Amino acid sequence: MENKRKIIRIINLLIIFLIILFFLLNKISVAVTLLITFLFGNTVRLVLKKSKGMELFNQRTYLFSFVMILFFGLLGLRLVQVQLMKHEKFTKLAKDQSYGKYYLNGKRGKILDSTGRELAYDVDVYKVIIDPKRFYKLKEKDEIIEALKKIQPFSVKNFKTKLKENYNKNKRYIKIMNKIDEVEKSKIDKILSKYKIKANEVYFEHSTQRKYFSYHELAPIVGFMGAYSGEERRKLGAYGIERYYDKYLKRNKIEKNGYYTNFRNLLLPSDKKNNDFIEKDGNNVQLTIDYYIQYILDDEMQKQFKKVTPKSAVGIIMEPNTGKILAMSSYPREKNIAYLNNRAIRSQYEMGSIFKPVIMAAAYEEGVINDNTRFDNPNGYIMRYGHKIRDSGSHGIGQISPQKVMRVSSNVGMSLISEKLNPPTFEKYLKEFNLYEKTGIDTFGELAPRQLPYKRWDGMKKYTMSYGQGIAITPLQMIAALSTTVNGGIYYEPYLVDSIKTPGGVTIRNNIPNPERRVISEKTSKKIREMLKETVEKGTGRNGGIPGYSIGGKTGTAQISGRGGYLKHEYMSSFMGIFPSENPKYIMLIMFEKPHAESYWRKFGAWIAAPVFKDTLDRILKYKGITPENVDVLEGRDYTNVLSENLDIDLLPDFKGNGVRLALMIANKYKIEIVIDGKGQVVEQYPKPGTKIEDIKKIKIKLR
Repeated sequence: MENKRKIIRIINLLIIFLIILFFLLNKISVAVTLLITFLFGNTVRLVLKKSKGMELFNQRTYLFSFVMILFFGLLGLRLVQVQLMKHEKFTKLAKDQSYGKYYLNGKRGKILDSTGRELAYDVDVYKVIIDPKRFYKLKEKDEIIEALKKIQPFSVKNFKTKLKENYNKNKRYIKIMNKIDEVEKSKIDKILSKYKIKANEVYFEHSTQRKYFSYHELAPIVGFMGAYSGEERRKLGAYGIERYYDKYLKRNKIEKNGYYTNFRNLLLPSDKKNNDFIEKDGNNVQLTIDYYIQYILDDEMQKQFKKVTPKSAVGIIMEPNTGKILAMSSYPREKNIAYLNNRAIRSQYEMGSIFKPVIMAAAYEEGVINDNTRFDNPNGYIMRYGHKIRDSGSHGIGQISPQKVMRVSSNVGMSLISEKLNPPTFEKYLKEFNLYEKTGIDTFGELAPRQLPYKRWDGMKKYTMSYGQGIAITPLQMIAALSTTVNGGIYYEPYLVDSIKTPGGVTIRNNIPNPERRVISEKTSKKIREMLKETVEKGTGRNGGIPGYSIGGKTGTAQISGRGGYLKHEYMSSFMGIFPSENPKYIMLIMFEKPHAESYWRKFGAWIAAPVFKDTLDRILKYKGITPENVDVLEGRDYTNVLSENLDIDLLPDFKGNGVRLALMIANKYKIEIVIDGKGQVVEQYPKPGTKIEDIKKIKIKLR
């Protein structure tokens, strides 16, 4: 008996030693386990020893009391361990499970036209998700499935089979619909409410999708979104305004910390309350583009493009006194946006005779010619450096003045004028008109020109450049240079964006006209305007004139170069025009590359491009409400916009008696898309007169 006690004491001492050792080694859990074992063993031994003399009932009561005391004792020890000894560890575990980072994602900023019409914007879209573990147990699941399929076909084939398989595998996620809109979501919500689906058997995942208004007309300008950036966790702008102003348009991704549930990362309401005051959306970019002017230009360009089937076509309308681009059109258009090409800034051409006002202005500015200067052109051609320079017709034969050189578009006359400008001076003006550098327009992808310095020119270079051959520039460079010749002589940098505002309407950037430098005097500029007006009234530009309006312009028919020289009867046909000619508010450039026609002379700019200018300007004048009697409206406010602001109607009127202008005003006021076919008077309209304005999404007008 004594030996048995000694053995028990030795075992107890050994256990106590181990408990102390493990505590010192910071093996708390092992030490606590040994301590509990030590206490439990000795307590049981003592209880059994004392209960030997008790009755059976008392023994059981004694043992039960001992077990309960031991249980709560162990529980107390565990609480001590958790609350005191491992407090920091368990606090961290709890926080990691319910507290952490989350992100507030807004919408990408809008791109607006000059009137405020939304051209690019984000819309809310949703994925519809089913939890197989919960959904499969529903008694009415088959009815719910059929009801949901009426909203949109499921993206999962053999859904019922997949549902059962996922249920058996204990999976929690099946996506059945992708990118549904708010209307479809509302219909699904009604179905879920009908069948009392409240336990997340079916739920939504929110995201946004980029939408574009009239993308066909605006794609080269607005651009498109590109690849997803893993670093920024968003799609990046890939072309046009979307790319150039991406840093302003991009949505704000705000990182915050808060408490949320484990399931589906739902943020607790207490942490949501301050999020409504955070600006999450990107900034809104307002363009100088007027959508209706853009639509008119694009429509007329497209008609002629289909008619003469050229290789390419470009149209630009600009304010010559500010550099604002009002419209910019480019054809052909590829269906695959990866091949989108804004030829106004991405293609370089030899411009032909529309280039002549630039060199004419330089010669007048230098004083080497004046109105009394005369040039001898007895044969309609001259020989220089073994090459024959000739005119396309006989109108320039004899003695010709600078005015006649412009009016009949004489290549010989321009060549003789170029002889009065030495190469350094000639090049100086090319640089002053910004033909050696990019315009710096605020959009992506402008092509840089590659011009030879004058020291590397051959003998013919100056001659050919005087009438727009042998120098390749972009259409935008051309219209910017021509604007300088007619706006009083100041070069303005072209631009596409008027302002950038926060979602709350605070302006953070305002682009203003940038008069970079004076190139020619007002006197010289006035002379060029007079020449261009005379060219439309009496010269090669007659097809660009509109009776009752003062218009100036210049035709261009450039030969197109190929391997081994210029191609026979292949032209870049163009027309540049200004309105009104005395004080231009609009300048327009129309170009068609390699048009087809019955005869070669029908491919000239006077027949291909000038009519497009005329029809486009005619429609713009109607849109703006400018008649021959009230052209001075251009000096003040925008008459159309003033009327639009005061217009307030509930029902669509009859346009047959009021004209297309009223239709444009209504469409502009109520942000309704409008399609106009033909020219002349209104003969048909859709919807019918009397239709509620709030029900109209599109107005169609037919003119004859």
